[in-house]
Amino acid sequence: MKNLLLAALFCAALAAPAPAAWWLENDYSAGSNGHKKNSLTVFTRLTPRLAAGVNAAFYKDTAAYREKIWSFRLPVMYSGSSLSVSLKPFIYPVSPETRSGARGGKLYLLTSLSEPDDESYMRLTLSGAWAEQEALAAGGAAAAKKTFSQAAYELQAEKSYYGQFYFLFSAAGFSKPSGVSNATLLRPAMDQSELAYLGTFRQVTALPEWTMGVQVARNMRPDFDSHIYAGYSRISLRKAGVANSGTAGLKLNLNERSMLDLAYNLYKHEDEAWKNYFKVLLQVFF
Repeated sequence: MKNLLLAALFCAALAAPAPAAWWLENDYSAGSNGHKKNSLTVFTRLTPRLAAGVNAAFYKDTAAYREKIWSFRLPVMYSGSSLSVSLKPFIYPVSPETRSGARGGKLYLLTSLSEPDDESYMRLTLSGAWAEQEALAAGGAAAAKKTFSQAAYELQAEKSYYGQFYFLFSAAGFSKPSGVSNATLLRPAMDQSELAYLGTFRQVTALPEWTMGVQVARNMRPDFDSHIYAGYSRISLRKAGVANSGTAGLKLNLNERSMLDLAYNLYKHEDEAWKNYFKVLLQVFF
């Protein structure tokens, strides 16, 4: 469920065509090290301002996660006249392969500092997330299962100019997990993008300290019913150094009831070679 401007993610979902009672979203990515990640969400409109959904997703690769790591979510989104709210609880069932799992949730609060019909708008999004993880950790003579909690707080600012140019800045900080500070986690299940925007298509399971990112986009209307966009993120990981991630893509409105997002992600951890990932996201309204 990663759209172009994450500050307006749940508002975009609520902006479905008025007659649409439900819609679906399929987000698929693949790339280096046999990476595969797929997410399917079905939304339904409960009232004109309230929508809810059910999501199932998995990821895998040929390195540490050869078997599929499954996760499930129940997003709920409310769009008001001056404030929009989204709540996304999630769960990673304990995997027999990794013996890891997680549960938690994320709360978004979005407000506009401009008039509703102002195309040169300014939006602010504040989000908070919490998760509890179970994972094997190596810190002594043998690996042992650890249970620990995390929290993250994120601020995003999005500025539009005349409905043609968009700029987004995001920054997030992560709390220091207690009980695992001196241990090395062995294949934790949870993708840290559950807690804050990381700007990459691959899963990031190492524990972050902070992340910062920028995105720019250009609306190609009226010549083409599409957007082009690019972004950059820097992720500081507590025990694994720093990672850099760049994205670029094209978002196409195929017709009044469908949208296609094609994107590329170049990712590099400081101790590794560059990795390449590709994403296809399809949204269809019914």
